[in-house]
Amino acid sequence: MGRGYLERVILGEERGLLSWAVRGFAWPLSIVYRSGLCLYLWPYRVGLRKKCKLPATVISIGNLTFGGTGKTPAVEKVCRILTGLGLSVAILSRGYGSRTRGSLIVSDGNSIFASVDQCGDESLVLAQSLPGIPVVVGKDRRASGRLACEKFNSQVLVLDDGFQYWQLDRDLDIVIIDGSRPFGSGYIMPSGNLREPITGLRRARAVLINSTNSAAAAVEDSKRKVQRIAPAASIFVCRRKPVRIRKVDGSIFDLSWLRGRRVVAFCGIGNPRSFFDTLVSIGAVLCESIAFPDHHVYSDAEIEQLLIRLGANRADALLTTAKDAVRLKNSQRIKDLYVLDIVLEIDEEHQFTELLKSVINKPC
Repeated sequence: MGRGYLERVILGEERGLLSWAVRGFAWPLSIVYRSGLCLYLWPYRVGLRKKCKLPATVISIGNLTFGGTGKTPAVEKVCRILTGLGLSVAILSRGYGSRTRGSLIVSDGNSIFASVDQCGDESLVLAQSLPGIPVVVGKDRRASGRLACEKFNSQVLVLDDGFQYWQLDRDLDIVIIDGSRPFGSGYIMPSGNLREPITGLRRARAVLINSTNSAAAAVEDSKRKVQRIAPAASIFVCRRKPVRIRKVDGSIFDLSWLRGRRVVAFCGIGNPRSFFDTLVSIGAVLCESIAFPDHHVYSDAEIEQLLIRLGANRADALLTTAKDAVRLKNSQRIKDLYVLDIVLEIDEEHQFTELLKSVINKPC
């Protein structure tokens, strides 16, 4: 169980000669990738290819890197702010891991129509967390956006993981970065986890710096780096805030329930260390922590191994994330399985809300 060596090298978590050799081997491929990206974007930059404009305000939330920066909680936060303003909102997601072709309505805001295999874990979590907000998945976000406008009369479309979706015109690009490692490993894929050169940050009008489990000095350093690269962007500091413990049978517990309890924690997310550190900060006794690859689909054998680790550690609970919970088959049968629910907290939220309001000008 756990993440592979190559993934840890790409994420910059491995040091030593071997990791440098692996990265050096992949470096020529990074040059090819970067050159291909420049060629692909050239028609957009010179006006030969036009971006699609949808009859709604489009707000994109994305990042520069692969790996967990808190994008899904940021999507949820932005949607809650927008609905609080009385706006009709829909979420457009690629649906990572989805097996569905074309556009699929995951939720109409009242009912959920798709399984995790059909729509992917992030889309399903958003649909569960945001009743009243439709969620549409599809690789072609232009088609998904048209469907949302026609079906739900959406005034605002929130584009999940849309910073590198070049085909669609946006009214606002929001990028979220990690407070300790704003640009990940610092290398472009496949030798690192940057999706594009860091100068791409200049396209963003707002940058959220996720300070969760980051030292204050590191966050300030990240601010300075962002200001140097993207001086026109508005910068906000945010953090993931744990709010409750949820048992898979639906029981809800206050965070104080976790203090002093022995737990085996596991997850398959982009930044597993942040999850484990959060549990410790709440007061859990972390007997064992197990990290799987991002978006990992758990087999019956792996679930059995997790239960074995629970017993071997004489732990009180198996603890995981909301994304992982939806990827566990028959999770209801795991009686000692608990989920940590989190939200995103933004400093200067009023100013952030005013920024969102400034782009709301195109009803369907």
